[in-house]
Amino acid sequence: MTTYYKTIFTLTVPVAVAAMAGFWLLEPAGGRDGSVTYDTVLVGKGPIRKIVATSGPVRALVTVSIGSQVSGQIASMNVDFNSEVKMGDVLATIDGRTFEARAGQARADLTAARAALANQEAALTKAEAVLGVAERTQKRQEGLEQKGFATGANLDSARRDAEVAKADIIVARAQIDSAKAVIVQREAALQQADVDVERTRIVSPINGTVISRTVDLGQTVAASFQAPELFKIAQDLRRIRIEAQVNEADVGAVEDGNRVTFTVDAYPERTFEGSVTQVRLSATELQNIVTYTVIIEAANDDRKLFPGMTANVQIEVATKENALRVPNDALRFRPRGDLSNASAARGDGGNRGERQLSRLKSELELDDAQEKALRDEMAKMFAARSGTPGGGGDAGAADPSAMRQRMQSIIERTLQPLLTEAQKPLFEKWKRGREASKSGGVHVQNETGAIERRYVRLGISDDQFTEISGGQLAEGERVIIRARDAKK
Repeated sequence: MTTYYKTIFTLTVPVAVAAMAGFWLLEPAGGRDGSVTYDTVLVGKGPIRKIVATSGPVRALVTVSIGSQVSGQIASMNVDFNSEVKMGDVLATIDGRTFEARAGQARADLTAARAALANQEAALTKAEAVLGVAERTQKRQEGLEQKGFATGANLDSARRDAEVAKADIIVARAQIDSAKAVIVQREAALQQADVDVERTRIVSPINGTVISRTVDLGQTVAASFQAPELFKIAQDLRRIRIEAQVNEADVGAVEDGNRVTFTVDAYPERTFEGSVTQVRLSATELQNIVTYTVIIEAANDDRKLFPGMTANVQIEVATKENALRVPNDALRFRPRGDLSNASAARGDGGNRGERQLSRLKSELELDDAQEKALRDEMAKMFAARSGTPGGGGDAGAADPSAMRQRMQSIIERTLQPLLTEAQKPLFEKWKRGREASKSGGVHVQNETGAIERRYVRLGISDDQFTEISGGQLAEGERVIIRARDAKK
C-alpha cells in the first residue's frame, strides 16, 4: 500500500468511527430504524395490599388436655372421637373398688377416733370427781389436825391425793386434745379417700368436642409421677385460631387487627378470612432463623376447618384502595446504555410542592390560615432555590433526597405551632408514613422519543404494584416497563 493510501486510511477510519458514535448518541431511544421498542403502561390508581406470607397450624380457641390423677383399669368408656360433650359429663371411669375400700377404712378410722375422744372425755369427768373427793378429804383432815384428832401423816396423804387428782385432770384434758387432733386427721384421710373415689370418674370440664382419645376399655392407667393424658377436648370449634410463624424481618409490620386471608390444602379453591389478635413477644430460633408467633382468629361456622390443618396465611399489613401505582417492572427498568435524560425530569419542583400541599390539606384538614402559612414558606424555599447559582430558576434541580428533607423540615417547623389537638395525631401519622417511604425512579418516553427519568417517592408495595406517594409522576402518564428489539 502506498504512503498516500495509508494516509487516507489513517484519517478516514477515526472520522467514520466518531461519526457512527455521534449518530448512536443522538438517536432517540426507540432507534431511528425502530430497532428498539418500549413496552409502556398507563399510570393509574387502584388497590395495593402489602402482604406478609407465612403458615401455621389450625388450633381450637381452647383445647383442654384431660388426664387421670389416680391409677387403675379403665372400667367404662362413654365417649369416642368427635363426641360432643358438656361440662360435667362422665367421659370414662376407672375401677374404683380399691379406692372405695380405702374410703371405707378411713371412715372406720374416723369412727374409732371419735370413740376414743368420748372415752377421754369420760376419763376427764372421772378425774374431776376424784379431785372433788380428794379436796373434801383434805379439808376434813385439816380441820381434825387443828383440833388435835388427826396426825400430820394423814393430812399429808390427803394433800397428796388432791394434787394427784389435779394432775390426772391435766392429763385427761391433754388426751382429749390429742383425740380431737386424731379426729381431724381421720376426717382429712376420709376426705382424701372420697376425692380419690371421685377421681375415678373422668369428667369433662368444658363444653366441646372430643378430638383425641388415647385409652381403651380395660387399659391400665398409671399415674405415679404425672397425670397421663386420656382425652383432648376442643371448645367450640365454630371459632378457630392459627399459630403463624412470622420472620423477624416482617413482624414489625404486623399489628393486632390486621386482616388475614388463608387457605388450607383440604379446600384449595376456598379462601377463609380472619384477623390478628396477638403478636407474641417470645421468639423461636431454629437454624439461625428467628420467628415470632402471631395468633390469628377466624370464624368456622360450618366446621370445615379441623384442628391440625396447615393454613397458608397472608397477613395484610398495609392496604390502600385508591393509590397512585406503577408496576414493579417500571421501577426495575433501566435503559440500554443508561440513556435516561435525568435533567429533563427535574423541572417539577413547584408542582411537587403544590401536590404536597394538596395532600397535607386533605389528610390533616388544614384550615385557610394553616394552608396560607405553609404555602408562603414553600414559596420562600423555591424562590431561594431559584436565586442560587446554577439554580436556573429550577426549584427541582436540587438533589431529590435533599429537597425532600428540606421540604419536610419546613412543613414540620411551620405546622407544628398551628396544629389543633385533633390534627396532631394525623400529623404524626403523616410523618411516620414519610419516614417509612423511600425514593426511586421510573422512566418515561417524551414526545421526541428520548427517555426521561422521573424521581418518585415510594409507598407500600405488593407483588405486582408499588405506590407512588410523591415525586415527578402524575396519573395518566405512561411508564416504561421493558425494552426489546423491534425485529423480535
